[in-house]
Amino acid sequence: MKFWKVSDEEDYWVRGIYLTWISLKPYLTAQKDLYATKSKLAKVMSNKELFDYFLANSREITSSPEGLGVFLKGTKAKYHVLKVCNPYCGPCARTHPLLEQLYETGNIDLQIVFIPGGGDEVRIKTIRHLLGIASQGDLEKTRQALDDWYSQDKKDYEAFATNYPLNGELTKQESNIKAMQDWAEKEQITHTPTIFINGYELPSTYAVDDLKYVLH
Repeated sequence: MKFWKVSDEEDYWVRGIYLTWISLKPYLTAQKDLYATKSKLAKVMSNKELFDYFLANSREITSSPEGLGVFLKGTKAKYHVLKVCNPYCGPCARTHPLLEQLYETGNIDLQIVFIPGGGDEVRIKTIRHLLGIASQGDLEKTRQALDDWYSQDKKDYEAFATNYPLNGELTKQESNIKAMQDWAEKEQITHTPTIFINGYELPSTYAVDDLKYVLH
């Protein structure tokens, strides 16, 4: 019986492939397990009945937020999503496009309540400006302004204000700002963003990105 004889170069090549496979196998196995886990997790997170159960057992709003902040009405809304946020909060900026995508489906009314989270004048100016834009009643302009603000890597109020000039609208926002602050204190809002769905706080087991699976 004849055996195939390999050259030293071929032997090194085969050994190299074998060693590479041995070193990568745990990683590839782990990746396969990770994909399987993610798939199972996605099925759990998209279970509407389970979401409703957790939501109904989470914290409920005790005072109505009606009339506060910015309100974007959905075309066929079945859910009211309330986002309590700070215009300079990084996580708030990251959740904005996710909530915008939900809003575009028409399934939700999106309400945004702003709190300054520090009370410095620039933050209050920014909130006042966003409220002033919304008070003009132009839905698309309001959405664009929110997108422009939150998409900035470095928040620049002066540049933003130049792009969205206002006149008397700014002086009319003080009562709204105070009402939002009073409401947030009454509801004991301790961090931003805080999300409420139909008056109940989003359970900690869910992220904003998970809402696309259950709010349909």
